[in-house]
Amino acid sequence: MSAAPHASSDPAPAVPRAPDLNGPIADAIGEAMHAAANYADTAGRFAEMRDLRGLSYAVRSAAACVGTAAELLSELTASSRKGGTRG
Repeated sequence: MSAAPHASSDPAPAVPRAPDLNGPIADAIGEAMHAAANYADTAGRFAEMRDLRGLSYAVRSAAACVGTAAELLSELTASSRKGGTRG
């Protein structure tokens, strides 16, 4: 009678992968867009209250967040068009 082959309880070694260089920038874009959404919601509330000062602040803040996200996105797409490691 032959014994069953010994099965190791150690997990199989992980195959090394290239680091995800887009991840941190994509995360920052997501955070900027979440902030923009929050400011946009707040702007709607200020508009309902007819609070011009609050409305102005919230709209400018939302626009700044969207602008930041757009700049980060252009950084990602520019490096991928140049054949960089980020794309």
